[in-house]
Amino acid sequence: MKIGILFPISGAHPGIGLDLMDGLNSYLKLKQHTATVSFQRESVGFGASEKDVCLKAEKLLIADDVDILIAYVDEKVLHIIYPLVQATGKLMIVVNPGANYPISWVPQPTVIRLNLQHAFLCWLSGALAASSGNGSAALATTYYDCGYLHAAAMVKHFLQQGGNMMYNYINNQPYNDSFDINNLTGFLAANPDCENLLCVFDELPASLFTKLLNKYPAASSLHLFASPMMLQQQSAIDIENRSTYSIEGYLPWQPELQNDANHLFQKTSTRPVTIFSLLGWETAMILNEIIEHLQDYAANGDKAVAHLTSTVLNGPRGELKLDPETLIYMAPAIKYQLKAGSSIPETTYLTNLEKEWKSFTAEPTEGAVTGWLNTYLCY
Repeated sequence: MKIGILFPISGAHPGIGLDLMDGLNSYLKLKQHTATVSFQRESVGFGASEKDVCLKAEKLLIADDVDILIAYVDEKVLHIIYPLVQATGKLMIVVNPGANYPISWVPQPTVIRLNLQHAFLCWLSGALAASSGNGSAALATTYYDCGYLHAAAMVKHFLQQGGNMMYNYINNQPYNDSFDINNLTGFLAANPDCENLLCVFDELPASLFTKLLNKYPAASSLHLFASPMMLQQQSAIDIENRSTYSIEGYLPWQPELQNDANHLFQKTSTRPVTIFSLLGWETAMILNEIIEHLQDYAANGDKAVAHLTSTVLNGPRGELKLDPETLIYMAPAIKYQLKAGSSIPETTYLTNLEKEWKSFTAEPTEGAVTGWLNTYLCY
């Protein structure tokens, strides 16, 4: 079986591609499929050039005649690949962190999505913020992060649930010693009734932001509602080591999850496990289903989707289910809460979010939608 991969690179997270392949290869080796599968890889860089992405996809699907295409790209460039996928009838697995979501929830018949549900988890955090304190908040993010829909999802649901947005702080400085939050802390000092912050940051700016926020004299009165990358691994460690404020939000996965698949994932990986190797491992689980049940129909996207929509995969996050309405994999999540002054977070593993997911996906995206073409975290 020939698998094509549109391969990402990232300056901020240079291990994305290596980790993705480590997860893929580790699981396929575990299942003894390394001789069954061959990979054809094409780099799409940051995923920001529609022309380049289209040409690379065309090469894999037509010239190389791969059976399945794995596309580590974001929503805004996918439309240009759809005609190729439709013409070939093959399965495309779209993989990314999920900071964006489709403009239309109506799925393409042979395109499935496996992501970390970042926008959905931010949407959940928006509701948390609306029910906290007096329901007023300020947004804190970066120029890069607010170019994706996860920040919009958090703010929009916060407002829908009765929240009051008082201020938008969007940092456009380099992620170095020049990074400051003076405008934000100035606003907070002048508006002490604004104690909630909706925070959407990647790991490095999250570290810079929380370090500076911790120096703010009234930090202990603040309550942060954080995006998943702020709570992921090293960012969470930094927060827990120095936090004077409270912080909560949702995570797609933690290394500490106690289940057999997560232990196996970490045991068999050859590199330190990350969210990117997690995506590779889970993608390989999907390939394994096709190898074991549809070996003679690997290039038939309709048969693959029909099988996968009736199959539950047990992975490191828990049960993965392909939503038949959107063809997006649903997964459990982890609610994270760290109280002010504490270094030990409370976590709750949530296995049934189908009601919330249906509410999230039921609302159409309206109006103009702009932002980066880059795959999230590829910059």
